[in-house]
Amino acid sequence: MPDAIIDSHIHTYRTADEGRRAQQGTGRSGQTGAFDEYVELLAGGAIEAAVMVNMTPVAEMRDALVARGQSDEEASAEAIGRLQRRNAWTCKIAREHPRLIPYISVDPSMGEEGVVAELTSRLAEGARGVKLHPANQRFAPGDRRLWPLYEEAQRLELPIISHCGLSFDKEFPEYASPTAFREVLDQFPRLTVVLAHLGYGFLDESFEMAAGYPSLMFDCSYAVEGSLDPPAISDEDVVTMFRRVGAHRVLFASDWPWGHPLRDAERIRRLPLTDEEKGLILGDNARRVLGIDIAAS
Repeated sequence: MPDAIIDSHIHTYRTADEGRRAQQGTGRSGQTGAFDEYVELLAGGAIEAAVMVNMTPVAEMRDALVARGQSDEEASAEAIGRLQRRNAWTCKIAREHPRLIPYISVDPSMGEEGVVAELTSRLAEGARGVKLHPANQRFAPGDRRLWPLYEEAQRLELPIISHCGLSFDKEFPEYASPTAFREVLDQFPRLTVVLAHLGYGFLDESFEMAAGYPSLMFDCSYAVEGSLDPPAISDEDVVTMFRRVGAHRVLFASDWPWGHPLRDAERIRRLPLTDEEKGLILGDNARRVLGIDIAAS
């Protein structure tokens, strides 16, 4: 079992104030979310790499801008511009700190050509995957405007990670269900899809999808954490979840700054799992998804 972990799901912000606003008092790490705080964690050596899955809430931004008097067209253009600037910033930070791995965000309102153009542009800047948040962004994963994106990601073997479960977006809870990806996985069987949070809140659907789609992956962010005493989910139930979906399909993730990677990883190390299972979850599965040579790491 490797000592260094790969954190497959973190959020980074330009400043401490920006990170605090995003957390709205719900974080459990004790950190603000400013990217340089995570750089300090990397410097400690316990974390091999971390994947930034930054996203932009385009729908919420568009609504706010319209409420301030902008037209729908103006609001959409500004919201998409913010998304693109955040993608550019995420890639820039990763170039400056190579152990931070950049995923980008897209939105179906960009149109078929727009989402592929954004992917192509950011790949040239170092992007390694795509983050989606269907419930917050208010789209079904099977939205046809995203199909060219899925096709290109499948061709290039790029992972797609999506928020799943734990939905606070009450208007569209169905978009947070693992089964919302059934049509996508049927159409793009070689696409690497990672469902975040183990789909917690929809666990029966997670188990159903895991049984039906052997290539489907999950991350354990937020659902399995080490900051609460007692934890929200017992050790016994965590082990059951991991083994129901398969330890070879679970990526360690902290959802930092909401969770703390070192505390979360330490909890997994304490679980009654085999060393092989712990090694897969804490790093080897992520190395496979990211194309990192396990033997060389």
